Amino acid sequence: MSLFDKIMGFVENVVAPAAGKVSAQKHVIAVKDGFVATMPFLIVGSLLLVLAFPPSDSGFFFEGWHGLINAIGQDNIMAPFQVSMGIFAIYASFGIGFSLAESYKLRPMNTGMLSMFAFILSAAPMVSVDIGGVLPGAFLGGAGAFTAILCGLLVPEMQRLLIKYNIRIKMPEAVPPKISASFDLLIPIVFISIIIMTINTLLASHDLQIPSAIMELFKPLVVASDSYIAALLAVMLIQLLWFSGIHGGSVVGGIIAPMLLVNLDLNQAALEAGQALPAIFINPLVDFFVFVGGAGGTFGLVLLMMRSKATQLNTIGKMSFVPGMFNINEPVIFGTPIVMNPIYFIPWVVAPFINTSIVWMAFKTDLVARIIALPPWTMPAPIGAVIATNSITAAFLVLSSLAVSMVVFYPFLKVHEKQLLAEEAAMEAATQSQASANEEQLNAVRN
Repeated sequence: MSLFDKIMGFVENVVAPAAGKVSAQKHVIAVKDGFVATMPFLIVGSLLLVLAFPPSDSGFFFEGWHGLINAIGQDNIMAPFQVSMGIFAIYASFGIGFSLAESYKLRPMNTGMLSMFAFILSAAPMVSVDIGGVLPGAFLGGAGAFTAILCGLLVPEMQRLLIKYNIRIKMPEAVPPKISASFDLLIPIVFISIIIMTINTLLASHDLQIPSAIMELFKPLVVASDSYIAALLAVMLIQLLWFSGIHGGSVVGGIIAPMLLVNLDLNQAALEAGQALPAIFINPLVDFFVFVGGAGGTFGLVLLMMRSKATQLNTIGKMSFVPGMFNINEPVIFGTPIVMNPIYFIPWVVAPFINTSIVWMAFKTDLVARIIALPPWTMPAPIGAVIATNSITAAFLVLSSLAVSMVVFYPFLKVHEKQLLAEEAAMEAATQSQASANEEQLNAVRN
């Protein structure tokens, strides 16, 4: 058995089934759905942060940019950021609770609101009446991501158990269903309030509260997530899953999303405070720098295909060009095909490996400014990279990844092209032979 067969056997028999079970697990789905629901807020908030902090203060363009900020007021620009990216964990807690409640056939709206209540009580319990009842916002953004996950998952579970054991306030049948459902929240609200207030009281003696305690527990995981090894493992797992026909980005992204959002929050807080940006591994690193054109960095392959002499490859390349510009590459992955195709396994793994290494080194050495924003992943890679880093040099790093992909894929594409050209020649010869036979038979009938 060859090395390729052993690797594919491991992926098919171990990795793919495990990934399939993980991606289908209702709690994982709920977390993924909850964070996906927050994406519009994260994108808008990130873009406003880019607008509020120009990369330079010299030059006609940047002077005009600064003039625009002064005219509008930086605080006014940052206000939508504070109520979008700044408190996205509130939205996430609602979305996670809502999604899990749907899978349990609970009332999703009520459960989502209850999850949000639990999160706010956990993350911002100390309301200062003296200054107008202001909620502390330290843990309402990325720092509260793990707390939002726990509240979004535990609240529906508690509510499900209360219903299962019939611990609820029963209303007369004449009461409208929606009013009756609202009274079903009374006991859970009391339970949650007692539990959270008790925990926070105990933690207060150690100068902690629930989110800060959770962050301390997850701190090693967050630190480990912002490393070259973590980024490389994530990219390689995505590649292996895609090669076996499973949407690797969806599986891996759903698991690591909370940690990457924490990293983004760290960079945004540092930018606002005028400090050095600490984190590197954030979603755009993969979306725009490593995977140019989609998983595997296939846009370089698409460009090569468009010049191929093989009709099949040429057609797929032309059909995949426009989707590839927006990082949608299912046409080339399944049309070539790349999935389960031994010819493309090596470049499929090697190109992202090289690009991840180059991109990480570029960020680590500050050759390219670090990521501060979260543009939509469907944005063309050079544009998305520039917006994500607020730096023009990011576009050149994207082009280097594109070049690497083209160089790595080229010899393997030529092998595939040679096979297809032979098949096309054989088919053409067979067609001509059949046409000649038909013509001879027709002439024989006429004579």
